[in-house]
Amino acid sequence: MKTKLKPLNRICLLFLVALTVSCGKESGIEPIANDPCEENPCGNPNQCPDQCTSIDTGDAITDDDLNPEGTVTETENGYLVDGSLSLNTEEETIVFAKADLDVQFNDDGTLKSISGTSEIPAPTNYFEFETPVQADIGFFTGKFLNENRDFEIKLVDERSYFVFAVSAGLELKLGVNNDPDAHKPLSIEAPVGGHITFIADYTDPMFFFSLGGDALGGNDNNSDNSNGDNSSSHNKLSSVSFGGSFGSNFMYEPTNPVQGNVVSFQANQVTGGTVSFFKLLEASGMYFQNRGFSADLDFNEPMESDFGANYRAGINGKLDLSMEITSFISFGFPIGSGSAAVVAEASTNDGVTAKAFINGLVDPDLSWWPEFIPLMPDGDINAYGFVEQTGNFDIGLSGSFKIEMPTGNQGMEGSVRATPDAFTMQGEVYSGDDVWGASAVYTTNETKCIATKPDNFSDGISETVTSQIDAAIEATQNAIQELEDAETQYDLELSLRGLRAALPGIIDQANAAIDDAVDAGITTGRNTINSYLSDYNRILCSDNLSGQIDAIVRGHRNALTRLRNAVNESNDNATTRTELEAALRDLAGLDRINRTFSVTIIHGHPTFGCGDLWTMTASRSVTINETVLTSSQKAQLLEAADNVKYIEEADGIRIEAQDIVDQLPTVEELEGLKDNVEACVQELTNGIGGAGFTYNHDTKEFAHFIIINGEEKEVGSFNIFDKNELIEVSRPEIGDCNANGALNKLMEDAKARTKQNQ
Repeated sequence: MKTKLKPLNRICLLFLVALTVSCGKESGIEPIANDPCEENPCGNPNQCPDQCTSIDTGDAITDDDLNPEGTVTETENGYLVDGSLSLNTEEETIVFAKADLDVQFNDDGTLKSISGTSEIPAPTNYFEFETPVQADIGFFTGKFLNENRDFEIKLVDERSYFVFAVSAGLELKLGVNNDPDAHKPLSIEAPVGGHITFIADYTDPMFFFSLGGDALGGNDNNSDNSNGDNSSSHNKLSSVSFGGSFGSNFMYEPTNPVQGNVVSFQANQVTGGTVSFFKLLEASGMYFQNRGFSADLDFNEPMESDFGANYRAGINGKLDLSMEITSFISFGFPIGSGSAAVVAEASTNDGVTAKAFINGLVDPDLSWWPEFIPLMPDGDINAYGFVEQTGNFDIGLSGSFKIEMPTGNQGMEGSVRATPDAFTMQGEVYSGDDVWGASAVYTTNETKCIATKPDNFSDGISETVTSQIDAAIEATQNAIQELEDAETQYDLELSLRGLRAALPGIIDQANAAIDDAVDAGITTGRNTINSYLSDYNRILCSDNLSGQIDAIVRGHRNALTRLRNAVNESNDNATTRTELEAALRDLAGLDRINRTFSVTIIHGHPTFGCGDLWTMTASRSVTINETVLTSSQKAQLLEAADNVKYIEEADGIRIEAQDIVDQLPTVEELEGLKDNVEACVQELTNGIGGAGFTYNHDTKEFAHFIIINGEEKEVGSFNIFDKNELIEVSRPEIGDCNANGALNKLMEDAKARTKQNQ
């Protein structure tokens, strides 16, 4: 084992810092050990086989470094000592007096465990006990202590530590400077119902006191031998944990990642309590530093002391900020869980300047927020930034916010920023597919908020501005289509008039076709009857051929008659048009006669005639297949039926449709207007720089404005994060983009043309 010790009296002034800071603990430290396998498996290999994790302890203590005196009893892996145990180092010997200890070694001769009781050896370069202190003792790896005990600091996993549980109060002599005779007294009281835990690594050397209790004691006026303006004669410490490490083996790791170049560092001092950072930030927790103290330390404001280059300090715990903003107000807020890390940097202009970086979650109680501004946090808020020794600061609060506006509250993701000169906001507002920029400046008297148009601002604006022109084009196109339909209907009506004149001829032709069908049917039927009589040598007495044929064609003749009557009806009204349509469709459905029917034949004997004794009855099938209407005639009838409703009304519809078209701008005129407006829209969108409002904190009134070509123009109230509303209030500022006025002028010009042509 190699140990390097140097005079460290200056470091010990960290105890005096404890006189001005306090760190409450809710309960005392637990006793060192009960279950050996839970507390120290490596020190109890027989009881805890296979439960020890091997750790490289670096410059470990060996059997050769220890010297037991008194009654020494050998054990399997070490010895029991009742007397004293000395730890030899290169520069001094550490003595565990009045020792009753069980000392165990690993197979390689390194110290595995120590348990029992002894007086606490003091690292003489740090402090001295006024009277010997007896305590329970244990020897553990840093890894074990980190995982199983909460000492408010992180120890080095690979090192081993002596841990003492002290039930009584302690009286210490602290070194204060390079003068070995200079010291300050300090009393440490054990917490009620608890104990003081003292941790030491004599190979560092390092020590750490972990205490519980309620408050930090004051002082009396006993004499001392110290120097300095803030030298208390006697100090009593009851709730502060503190320690020192010559090898800087206290590791500071922020619980919240700290912005800047301080992530983690090795410290040589730790002190629990409340520390003020340059009168801007107050932090409560375990305070880590990596520098020595001197007698000129300002105990009331330790962070106001001179800093050396590369100074590092850090604290995890509760933070409170208090900032004076010139243009705003004195503004501060609590951070419920945060980290602050201090770094001193060399500056060519100002020498060495210290800066404290912070990061943490703001306390969810927002009673500290200034309610008079139209912005509120809306969820968890993260605080970050820095405060400087010079009084400068730059603090941000990021998260979700709610902007209060006359048109309704608007959510925003972003941050507010506090500097000595200004309190401002930056963020993004999501409105549909649009992402707006949002910024604000908060002063004592007013809030000024500005919305910056999204990158896709011009998308769809042309359609928005020219929507009424598009509607007018659609109306004109619809009117033209309706005129074309009326013209077609009128043409159909004219053709229907011609068809109406031709219908009697069609009816006559159909009647003639029916007569032909009757004649053909009678001829076919008669031939069929005669063939039967000839085959059976019979004579015809009677048959029903003519009656059957008349029944078959009766529906066709009735349809023709119905149509003739409808055509001849001179009173043209809705009823007669309905009857005409029905008659046309009725006849069109009877365009053919294709029927097979049965003929009854009553026949007699060629010799005896048709007497009752000689007559017989027979039946034969006869077919009539005749075209009554040609396909073109049928099509004419159906077309006429479809257009009967337009008779007499078609000409009026056509005239009205033409009048509507005449009073509308032409499609060409509207398209030209649209082109002009779209060109202007480009100018409009390029000219709009954004929009915003000011809010007077005293009158509670909003005043809205738009930014056109870099100039603010006051307008009425509108949603500054709505694209359509922004365009609507901006268009009047550019006359050529007044699509409504231009469209109305085209309408008036069209009407004027109509009057001139009448």
